[in-house]
Amino acid sequence: MRKKLVSVLLCAGMIASMAAGCGSNEGGNSKQEETKSSDGKVVLNVINYHVGTDYAAEYYDYLFTEFQKTEEGKNVEFKFEEIPTTDAYNQKIKLLISSGDLPDIVFNGGNNIINLAVESGKVQDLTSYFEEDPEWKAQFDESSLEFNSVDGKIYGVPVSKEISYIYYNKDLFEQAGLEAPDVAYETWDDFFKACDTLKEKGITPLGMDTADLGWLTNLWYSGLIGTAGDTGNEFMNAMYPTDYNTPEVEKATTDLQKMLAEYTTADAVGGKYDTMATHFFNSEVAMFPNGPWMIPDIRSEEKAPAGFYDKVGIMLLPEYGMEMVPTPGDMVGAKDPEKIEAAVAFLKFETSIENQLKGLEMAGLQPVSSQVEIPDSLKDSDPLMAEVLEIQPKAKWTYGQNQAYWYQNVIDTFSTELPELAYANITPEEFCTKLSEAAQKN
Repeated sequence: MRKKLVSVLLCAGMIASMAAGCGSNEGGNSKQEETKSSDGKVVLNVINYHVGTDYAAEYYDYLFTEFQKTEEGKNVEFKFEEIPTTDAYNQKIKLLISSGDLPDIVFNGGNNIINLAVESGKVQDLTSYFEEDPEWKAQFDESSLEFNSVDGKIYGVPVSKEISYIYYNKDLFEQAGLEAPDVAYETWDDFFKACDTLKEKGITPLGMDTADLGWLTNLWYSGLIGTAGDTGNEFMNAMYPTDYNTPEVEKATTDLQKMLAEYTTADAVGGKYDTMATHFFNSEVAMFPNGPWMIPDIRSEEKAPAGFYDKVGIMLLPEYGMEMVPTPGDMVGAKDPEKIEAAVAFLKFETSIENQLKGLEMAGLQPVSSQVEIPDSLKDSDPLMAEVLEIQPKAKWTYGQNQAYWYQNVIDTFSTELPELAYANITPEEFCTKLSEAAQKN
């Protein structure tokens, strides 16, 4: 989720350097065994992808710095390995789960790898820490904790909730003579009529992609299925579905094929998220699905033209749909007891009420706790974020998306088969069959 670019060369170089990066040092001892620094501080090894231009880089820099000023963190030292994209990070963590030592704190990279990590025996059961601190546990709803549990034991600490909706360019809508709905298009037919109007005016309606798991296209697809009545909504809220040849999914696939063929940019097929985001920032597409973590980028004059923030509005997906899922949490990969205690202390600091609000303000992370009170000042300092919070209760359909709820090989198949679907080399029914066949291999 929250895709970033990763080149083939980066992946190749990353894999080639795995052993040096997180496996063993010259003496043959793993980094997991480096418990204390020369001045006696507990060393926590962290692989950090929130660096450079990442949406949450400034926020995580704040967390690491401020934690070391607390009573629990004053005797902790962080040792960082930086990986600049979520895709490269996820690949490395999966490789380390198979062969190698995990970092002491395993950050959530978007993909749900908790089961994989637990099966490897390389992450800690955190249930006792929640039970011994009921005030901390009360910050999380049961669905978020259940999502991060295996066999009734909690392994992941939720740090935010994921939602997504549609960003739209007010100027492009005005140029097309369209008035955006207050909340959402009543039907998908109304939405497609708006796409036709935009297209007639020479405006590309939609941001879409197919590479790197097809994040944007996944969000459109999830919305098409998740708003298709009770049956479609149940499907998009189910973990690990295995039959995609249902009327709702096949109809959604037909609509998705039309969107790829008629309503998006020429480079969407084979395109990656960052290129598509640039199209939106440059007012080259009218509508773009994503979540609140994109707002800091929209505000940034390094990524978007000056004044672009004021051109952007938000709406729910047609039929008042909104993706809303618990997110995979951060895990503890440390083995040494002192490291485990220090890692848990950091996770408690990261998810404090104060820092959940800080994460919202600095990185657009939606608070996982209902105890967070949103200040009125947010309407003045970040009206778009305030609008995000106001629109959420208006959703009539909430649902998951494939990177959270589907088997990994199905997610991969979805991405690799999207170009075939877009070019009509396969039918929607054949596309769904390929997803079903992949799922049934698990």
